Order: sequence, then structure tokens, then C-alpha cells
Amino acid sequence: MNSSVLIELATSTKVNLRVFTLYVDFAAGVRAKRIVNEIKGIAGEEFACTSEMWKLDAVAPVGPIRKMIAQEAGESDVLIVAASQPDHPDPLLAEWLNLLVNWKAGRLFPGLLVGLLGAEDHVVDTANWMVNELTAFARQTRMHWVWHAGARQSWDNSQWLADGLGRALERKRQLPV
Repeated sequence: MNSSVLIELATSTKVNLRVFTLYVDFAAGVRAKRIVNEIKGIAGEEFACTSEMWKLDAVAPVGPIRKMIAQEAGESDVLIVAASQPDHPDPLLAEWLNLLVNWKAGRLFPGLLVGLLGAEDHVVDTANWMVNELTAFARQTRMHWVWHAGARQSWDNSQWLADGLGRALERKRQLPV
């Protein structure tokens, strides 16, 4: 049999880097998108970055789509949680984090948890409920945890992100392929 079809196998040496974002409000989603672009820039040519973003209240409360989204979030290398005004406990976010604990805790590389909390006109500090919730989640899952408070601070200075991502990427590089 003669064939003129050539099959070329992909020989990419790039390591996959999966970024998943849960955002509470539109403004937080915009900031999260900027941070995803920063992550792609920091990761550089060595990593093949993919990203997925979901608005927290748009995620189906039950069913197969919820399980699929939870799996994607749980298998991500970088999990971003963004909220402009994280003042009051959010049962939906707490439920999502509880759902993700088992996905993250069992991974060889739990990854990096990034919190984007507050806005230019909204102060968030270490006593904030969401900071405490994300800190507890990071501890349970062994994730490296960095966060940025947006109040009166420049969102353009991403050294905090570069430092945290650098440590996480170093851990990922050490994993068997």
C-alpha cells in the first residue's frame, strides 16, 4: 500500500503550566486577566501556558459541569482567586475551596495559589476573612501562597508575583516528566 500522508509527531520540550482563575466581580476579573498575562511573561519560553477563567457565580451549582470545572481547577498549576471587595464571608467561595482540597492535596506539585484581593479604593489586610480562608486552603493543600492587596498599591509592580511564581516553577522543574 502506498501512502502520501506524513504524520509528524509533536516534539515539544515545553513543560505545561495550567492557570485557573476564579473571580468574584468584573473588576477583579480584569485584574486577574492582567496577572495571567504577567504569569505567561514570567514563565517565558520554557513553559507552555494555558489558562481558564470562571466567574464564581456563573459556575453551575451541581452536576457534571461543576465536576469538570472543579477538576480543571484542582489540576491547575496556578490557582488565582480574585475579588475587589472581599469583606464578608462568601459561602460559595468557601464551598469551592472545600471542593478543591482533595484535588490539590493529592498532587505531586500542588502549585501556586495567588490572591488578588481588594481594589485601589478598597483596603484589604491580613485580618480579612478571605486572606484567612485562602491561607488555610494553602496550608491544607501544601500550595505556595502569595497575595496582593490592591488598596493604594500599584498593580503594575509584579515583583511579588515573580518571586512566588519563580519558587513554584523551580519546584515544577524538579518533577519527573
